Amino acid sequence: MFNFLYFAFILLFPFYFFSSGQPQISHMVLIAIFGLVFLLFLQKFLNLVVRYKIFMIFLIYIIYVNTSWLMVTYNTSFIINSLFYIFNILLVYSTYLLYEEGFISNKSLRNAVFFTLLLQFTLLMAMSGFNLNSRNILYFNNPNQLGYFAIAILNFYFILSVNKVEHHENNKLTFLMDMGVYFMALVLVLSSSSKSSIISYLLILILLLYVVLIQRATYSKTFIGFIVGILFVAVSMYHLDTIVKLIENMAMFNRLENMGNQSDDSLSGRGYDRIFKYAQYVFLGAGEGMNSRFAASGHHGELHSTAANILFSYGAVGFTLFLALFINVKFQIMRVLFYISPIMLYGLAHNGIRSPLFWMVLALSLLYSTKENNVSIVKTTD
Repeated sequence: MFNFLYFAFILLFPFYFFSSGQPQISHMVLIAIFGLVFLLFLQKFLNLVVRYKIFMIFLIYIIYVNTSWLMVTYNTSFIINSLFYIFNILLVYSTYLLYEEGFISNKSLRNAVFFTLLLQFTLLMAMSGFNLNSRNILYFNNPNQLGYFAIAILNFYFILSVNKVEHHENNKLTFLMDMGVYFMALVLVLSSSSKSSIISYLLILILLLYVVLIQRATYSKTFIGFIVGILFVAVSMYHLDTIVKLIENMAMFNRLENMGNQSDDSLSGRGYDRIFKYAQYVFLGAGEGMNSRFAASGHHGELHSTAANILFSYGAVGFTLFLALFINVKFQIMRVLFYISPIMLYGLAHNGIRSPLFWMVLALSLLYSTKENNVSIVKTTD
């Protein structure tokens, strides 16, 4: 049942039928999951809250800061943003609990990612073909949301795929599925022309290369990889002129070529300057909402950074609590950061804190970083 519900959520997530910042259809599936968790596993849920109480402390502080600013400004956006954190922290606890108890599986989640990417890839081909000359949005509200989805869902899949637990799987079929997932995610990233997405995608490839070729390398795999690489380079060189023309016509190429000259490439264009221009808020936090207060900032919307938004909105206290979320019960923060680094890299230029996918990636990062039989990704002394 829970496998089906998570499959439905992941499949429906890319369909935004309402404006950004409002609940979408996929959120209704999560509400059903929360209701079933409370009905069937309330005691286990409470035990997990006690084990990972830092999430609850973080949530209480967020509600405190936003409620304080609500009382000062009478602006309801502070309450709305608090609701996002309540919702997503419930998702962290529920996903962790259900996965740990075996009610959702590694394989079912990977299948869900494959099919949601296949659906979006098919829609992209039907709507615009392999035309990357303009920025696509599919059923999102803007291209950056499409890019974020591709990176977040691929980050999610990366954690699952490097920690496979089903030994009876067809290795050839799994390999083909892995290749399909990475290819379709790349096409979505390129179609969104999101600079942050392509950089984060490259980081995922680097991490995958580290895990697969260094941690699991064999002479035969290395030799085959070398031969495939040589053939790829040879074919690319033969069709170099065609490839160059295709790249030059891509919207992504134009955006990368003009990187540094666009209004959103500067720190002030992302809203980072308000940390210094409104430094009085940095200790306890300005709350998350009513951005019209920061008219002197180079960007008048929300601060376009996950971590910087937490720092400015909830101050040094809230930011410290946020960092503590990445420390698992065995205090192996480097393992957690290894897993979640792609989506955090994307978050340097965009604020993804409200996305459920961010919190699902965090839940899996915490879970797999504590497993004794997980892939050895970070050398430790324990």
